[in-house]
Amino acid sequence: LPLHNKSPSKMKLLFIILSTVIAYSNVQASTYKITDQVYFDIMIDDYPIGRIVIGLFGDAAPKTVKNFLTIATEGINGRTYAGSKFHRVIKKFMIQGGDIDKGDGSGSVSIYGKYFDDEDSGYNHIGPGFISMANAGKNTNGCQFFITTVATPWLDGIHTVFGKVIKGQDVLFKIEQTKTDVNDAPISPVVILKSGKLPTTAPFFISEDPYEYD
Repeated sequence: LPLHNKSPSKMKLLFIILSTVIAYSNVQASTYKITDQVYFDIMIDDYPIGRIVIGLFGDAAPKTVKNFLTIATEGINGRTYAGSKFHRVIKKFMIQGGDIDKGDGSGSVSIYGKYFDDEDSGYNHIGPGFISMANAGKNTNGCQFFITTVATPWLDGIHTVFGKVIKGQDVLFKIEQTKTDVNDAPISPVVILKSGKLPTTAPFFISEDPYEYD
């Protein structure tokens, strides 16, 4: 019989196995387990522009997620993310906010003290919509965070990635397009009007596609 009608050769079997492993690895690398969901209702210059929903990686970065969830809901000494601003916006990079301490990007507070240590969630800044902790150096996490609007691989291993936007990507890009001054501060205030936790009856998985769940 012709060779091609026989059972696959060892080399062909090896190729099939390797292809399957690579494909499976790619799927695994592009999926994220969501344990909790937080929402931000946003307004610019006192005009509501919509809601951002963030899925949190509670298993991958438990300390960071606990801190973020607490501030988004009950707060620290009565201060939550509601009423705080996105004080720094840079197009084709990220939007930064969450300073419930000073309000201008110079403050830091957390449920663990002024700072808490970095966590290695195993995730990177591979595209728009990833939320990560802002810091002033190693192990200086507090209340501030940023959300990427593009891939920012130079931040990998320096900032803790702990969640991803799963709804309201259009709102994220509206914030990104707001006019800023020479210090990258929005000219019209970008404010989190409300923040809170959405029900998550069971963990679920999402992909890296920034538009799939919007």
